[in-house]
Amino acid sequence: MNILITGICGFAGYHLYNLLSEKGNKIYGLDEVIKNEKYYKNARIYQCDINDQMEIYNILKECNPDQIYHLAAYVHVGRVDIESAKLFKVNVAGTITLLDGVRKVVPGAKLLISGSAEEYGIVKQEEMPIKESSRLLPRNLYGLSKKFQEEAGLYYQRTYGLNISFTRTFHYCGPYQPLNFVFSDFGSQVVQIERGGKAFIQVGNLKAERDFTDIRDVVSAYKIIMEKSPSGEVYNVCSGKAVAVEEVLQKMVSHSKKNIVVKVDQDKIRPLDVPIFLGDNSKIRSLGWVQQLDLDDSIKDILNDWRKRTEEDTIV
Repeated sequence: MNILITGICGFAGYHLYNLLSEKGNKIYGLDEVIKNEKYYKNARIYQCDINDQMEIYNILKECNPDQIYHLAAYVHVGRVDIESAKLFKVNVAGTITLLDGVRKVVPGAKLLISGSAEEYGIVKQEEMPIKESSRLLPRNLYGLSKKFQEEAGLYYQRTYGLNISFTRTFHYCGPYQPLNFVFSDFGSQVVQIERGGKAFIQVGNLKAERDFTDIRDVVSAYKIIMEKSPSGEVYNVCSGKAVAVEEVLQKMVSHSKKNIVVKVDQDKIRPLDVPIFLGDNSKIRSLGWVQQLDLDDSIKDILNDWRKRTEEDTIV
């Protein structure tokens, strides 16, 4: 298989590369900034702006991909300094640029477009767990951009017959996740305390409940969708269990030998925080996907990752 991964140098891209390269596939990747090429020894990576139409066409001609995983995205939820224009340029216009290229250069390729549970917005308690048929009422610009991205993909699927499947991926975690995500944020602070460089851990809203899945299970779901999904289908990628952020913190702290003091940081509390995200994963499970890693597995691996890290070791 010739496989192209957009956003290959990101968190999900790195783990997807690891999964797919084990199978003897020929992996190509593109990213706006190429980072840590030493971790992608079996891939050909192109530095490319996802909105550079001619460069996208040239890459598609050279790669001639059988499969395309579209992960490239501007990902910021709840940030006050979000660059709104860049958000929509990358997530929506960039997706359309890629789809135009596929339509003209490799119309027979199978695509997976990675979306987000942020597309759902706030869902009433009685409507939990969230199904793929639930209304899309995003409450932040990131969720809105991913909704528009999905709609653009469905348009190209219906109008031009492109073979595209979609995900609405819920919260994920795992080793090598960058900061500004709850597991990585907690893990990095715990390790700083273990090393004596920090006196306490700062946290935001601990009452929020989220449906977390390890990134390694997420990318295995992507692979199954790519291989088995009919065109035009949308899948929740989630664990089907909601866990309070407070429980995540307690488990993280329990895996440290240090006595850790916790302080609430008001700057970390988002004004539009969705109280609960709980997804229905029955549709993805019907394809044969099985979650392999539980919360404790993820926490142990995240902490061990941060314990080994220096600034130079950061992968994404």
